[in-house]
Amino acid sequence: MSQHEINNKLSTITNSNRDLIIDISNDLQFIKEYNQNTENLVKSITGDFRIDSSTSNYFNLKTNISINNTILNNIDSVLDILELPTLCKLCILQGNYQESLEISTYIQSLMIRYPKITLFKTINEQIDYELKVMIKGLIKLLNTNLKQNHILKIFQILHKLFDNNNNNNDNNYENWDIDDESILITIFLNSRFKFIINEISSLKPLIKFNKLTYLKRYIEIYREFMFNSLSIYNIIFKNKTHNQNQQQQKQIIIINQFIQSLVKLLCQEFKHYLPDIKSKKIDHSIESEFELKSSIDGLILQLIYLCRSLTGFGLDFEPIILLELVNDDLIPESDWLRNLSKVKIKNR
Repeated sequence: MSQHEINNKLSTITNSNRDLIIDISNDLQFIKEYNQNTENLVKSITGDFRIDSSTSNYFNLKTNISINNTILNNIDSVLDILELPTLCKLCILQGNYQESLEISTYIQSLMIRYPKITLFKTINEQIDYELKVMIKGLIKLLNTNLKQNHILKIFQILHKLFDNNNNNNDNNYENWDIDDESILITIFLNSRFKFIINEISSLKPLIKFNKLTYLKRYIEIYREFMFNSLSIYNIIFKNKTHNQNQQQQKQIIIINQFIQSLVKLLCQEFKHYLPDIKSKKIDHSIESEFELKSSIDGLILQLIYLCRSLTGFGLDFEPIILLELVNDDLIPESDWLRNLSKVKIKNR
């Protein structure tokens, strides 16, 4: 057999047993390090232990040896604790958020029980980092079209995180605002705002084909998701405030900002596209003049129903619509009043 064939054969054998070779190499390295540590320990003991050494030094040495023996005897438990940050990360990746919180609670209990062991603080910092990554992921998830149950579960996790922050003054969340409820409300409304805007942006291709249909679909998305967002908001946050007067005022301000921001965007779209819809000439459109007027009336009715859909939550943005859209160039007052008379005043 030639040297080249021998080399190829050895290369094949090496590749097929690569994992075994790596494991053996790691084991040999571990044995080497263990022997070296043992030699160092023996040298330390033989170098420091003398017949004329003081009794206190003898007992200190004996205590250190006892501690080392205890650690070696419980090495499995020590390794389990060292693996907690990795285990926490795996739980988060698999969506087991509750388990990741339990890991955080466990390491915090060890910190309280053994405050002088700095290793627990280091492990807690690593777990806190993983929890921060989890929070960012959950907030991104809230920007998507989630079912109500999923949103409620996410905010249960966020509530527990903030509760842990309040119960532990030494963690990495101490720079958060004391008013945790307002922060959670802001997170919820901001994520719902981004989700609604993303849904609206998906309608943009309709503008090229039918601007009237675009505005109608715009209102439908608003009516569905604004109502849904406020319903979920009431389930999560209603009657959970401790300082009622001050907290309720903050909530009202945040909710109004959420509604006003969306309504102003709606008004901008109407100002931009409604004049083009009204200026359609009969000979340039399939619809007759009567059909076009009827379609615009339908659009106005949708707008009125949208305003009335949130009255059950104590919110009324109809004055903004009247101020921004009801004028001779967009929606004449007579058209608004005529369609308003068709609407029965009732909650959605």
